[in-house]
Amino acid sequence: MIAKKLICCLFIVVSLVSKGQVNKDSIFNSIKNKLTNFPNNFYLAIALIQKDKVYHLGFKKQQDTVYSTTLGDTLFEIGSITKTFTATLLAQELIANKIEATDYINKVYPFKFNNKIKLTYLSLCNHTAGLYRLPSNMSTHLFNHPKNPYSAYNHLALEEYLKKELTLDQDNIGKLSYSNLGAGLLGYTLAKKEKTAIELLTKEKILDSYLMSSTAYHTPTSIAGLDKQGNPTPNWNMNALKAAGGLISTTNDLSKLIKAHFNVNNKALALTRKPTYGANKKRAIGMGWMINNPETEKEIFWHNGGTGGFSSCLSFSTRKKTGAIVLSNISRNHQQAQLIDQLCFELIYQLNNSN
Repeated sequence: MIAKKLICCLFIVVSLVSKGQVNKDSIFNSIKNKLTNFPNNFYLAIALIQKDKVYHLGFKKQQDTVYSTTLGDTLFEIGSITKTFTATLLAQELIANKIEATDYINKVYPFKFNNKIKLTYLSLCNHTAGLYRLPSNMSTHLFNHPKNPYSAYNHLALEEYLKKELTLDQDNIGKLSYSNLGAGLLGYTLAKKEKTAIELLTKEKILDSYLMSSTAYHTPTSIAGLDKQGNPTPNWNMNALKAAGGLISTTNDLSKLIKAHFNVNNKALALTRKPTYGANKKRAIGMGWMINNPETEKEIFWHNGGTGGFSSCLSFSTRKKTGAIVLSNISRNHQQAQLIDQLCFELIYQLNNSN
């Protein structure tokens, strides 16, 4: 899930920093008042990063009352934030000179793609391949499994699509056109190239490296997701397209990843942040990361995510060494879900302005 444009808002107006410390009480009281329209059993986990310090806040709504709670190690679906992990895997391959960004993924497959279409690694990663958001042979699965729409779409179905139905949107080739198919296909290809599973590849190359012990595919969340009506809904299994949105994580783990981005010597993470396509002067995309105000003092890297029961947003500044993570168990289709992104952007802007 990606917002088509940055939502400008004044979600909270508080003093985030007092004598160099995050004012958690002020933040809690300000956000608490904005959660009255969220359903009961709603949970909101926040992490704020300032250089080497991480501050955690947690909210839960029960019996129409919002309480403070500890959620730093609580598991949430992070949806499309998963794409930044897949992009990191690609960046590691590029840094190791195992492939080139402009190489065709077709080399990995023992069959020709439909319509003789060729796809590069980079075009899948930065959404410029011209692929549609989802494969056409997934429509039956969406209809038959509305609460878990990706669950029955396996690798055989994906390869059948590549062989027989793959089609490009001619109007969007070379342009930014967001695609879960593209990111899922990228992850599947990288794993297939290494003759392993995306779960193992991600664990070995990223999760173990940054001590993200709670992050994984196929792990049940700590709390139930809530659908667009605010009712409990099952976790998603994204099956063949899991590299586009199948990870489950915590604010504690994601904080470790953000802090790793502050290391100027980490070439792979730096490559994921390098602009590869500029939608306009105020917005660009790197390898996985969306970029606001690219290559300026106000530069922010971000990605959001949404599933049937969870919404999330992550943003950070490498220049100011700040970050904001907001995870929730509310469906991307719930009428209040847009506030998750708004809160994340407001928090990172205030952190940056306080530095």
